[in-house]
Amino acid sequence: MLGPVGSNRRYPREPPPDANRRHCWVLGTAYERGPWPGLILEWRRTNTDDWMARVVYVPNPKEAKSVEAWFAAGLLRPLEPSRVPRGQVDFR
Repeated sequence: MLGPVGSNRRYPREPPPDANRRHCWVLGTAYERGPWPGLILEWRRTNTDDWMARVVYVPNPKEAKSVEAWFAAGLLRPLEPSRVPRGQVDFR
């Protein structure tokens, strides 16, 4: 029987950063600077042992468009009610 996704009895992995938080800010992409509100769908480890998250985010709240992409953990910040960036909407 298989264990949870990403688990391995021989080589256990520590959980990704803020694994229980799903709402986040995407700080930027290779082409644009954020932040944008996002929702983390899943975490995975890279070959270099870093964490990446698959995120759905809204690059422009005035348009009915969302984007799904993988981001390094360093490009994401948890959504904290007291720290909503200026000009953004609190999506709690």
